Amino acid sequence: MLADRILAVQRSPFYSIMELAATREDCIYLQLGEPDFVTPNHIAEAAKKALDEGHTHYGPDRGHPELRQAIAEKIQKEYGATYNPDEELLVTAGGQAALHVAVMALANPGDEIIVLLPHYPPYLGNAQLAGAKAVFVKLKSEEGFVPDPAEIEKVITPKSRILIVLTPNNPTGSVYPKETLNAILELAIEHNITLISDEVYEHLVFDGVRHESLLSLPDAKDHVVQVNSFSKTYAMTGLRVGYLAASSDKLIHFLKYHHTINISANVPSQMACITALNGPQDCVEEMRQAYLERRDLLVEGLNDIPGIHCESPKGTFFAFADIRELGVPSLEFAQYLVKEAGVVLTNGSGFDYEGFIRLSYAVDTETIREAMDRMKKAVAEMPASLKA
Repeated sequence: MLADRILAVQRSPFYSIMELAATREDCIYLQLGEPDFVTPNHIAEAAKKALDEGHTHYGPDRGHPELRQAIAEKIQKEYGATYNPDEELLVTAGGQAALHVAVMALANPGDEIIVLLPHYPPYLGNAQLAGAKAVFVKLKSEEGFVPDPAEIEKVITPKSRILIVLTPNNPTGSVYPKETLNAILELAIEHNITLISDEVYEHLVFDGVRHESLLSLPDAKDHVVQVNSFSKTYAMTGLRVGYLAASSDKLIHFLKYHHTINISANVPSQMACITALNGPQDCVEEMRQAYLERRDLLVEGLNDIPGIHCESPKGTFFAFADIRELGVPSLEFAQYLVKEAGVVLTNGSGFDYEGFIRLSYAVDTETIREAMDRMKKAVAEMPASLKA
């Protein structure tokens, strides 16, 4: 007998694509949600050193004190916001754990969680596990997938408890401007809603665009919970360290839930994160520049395929391409590309946004060129029967 709450969480249709891909040996994988770079050497060496020195026991449940201090200094330096490392920061086992802790501690069964479409799929899963109702606001591609606060206000009810904001955005690559975030914060204050601000791609922005954090806005602390991670910035997804920044009255309760699932985040990994924050940042810029080159190559290749259109994303390492002109549902198109071209990408319907596909450019340039050549040929040969 399984709990209704887990039965309510649907298995992603994307698994059918991966099952198809497993039948071929020559697939190019553009669905990946992680950097292809290895963790910078000085960071990896810090983890090794921690193991060699015997840091293999439980750590403090709030996180290593030196790491929390480094995170507080980072937030102050980058966003001008003051967070007490002893009371307002919680180190977690990755950004996913941070998100889960926040949702489970903030939402009651029957509450409403506002989710912007297209959405990062775990937002919906966490809402379902909390017994809450996800209420959707569809963003417009012609507006660059930037939220319209007026549209968000239309769905707010007395049951609205949380609004999740993800910028830079996965899957769209959009970066929300400060005026939009200001307006969203005003809504949260007016309607007593907590904003979960997912900022794991904060350092992956391009074309002179600046990532604006909700933490930097006046009066944010009482209404904003930041979810963050070391995974994307420092290419350390496997080391599993994230964190929550929140007011002390919320964080003390987050801590209770966190203790039931992790006790503490991985200690050697936390030691590596201390080195990541306090050490040289050249590696971050080098990876960002590489992503920029790859982005331009991918977007150029996509726009060279008749029927596919793609704007240059301003952040992350994802492109969200418009395939509506092809007249093919995104899941069927993704499955077709695997079978006929050996190119694996993510269907927009997996983000509850039909007519688009997500491609990762966290792969080398030669791989992108080969993928675009295969896709162009497959689209040219696509049978009319595939079209909706």
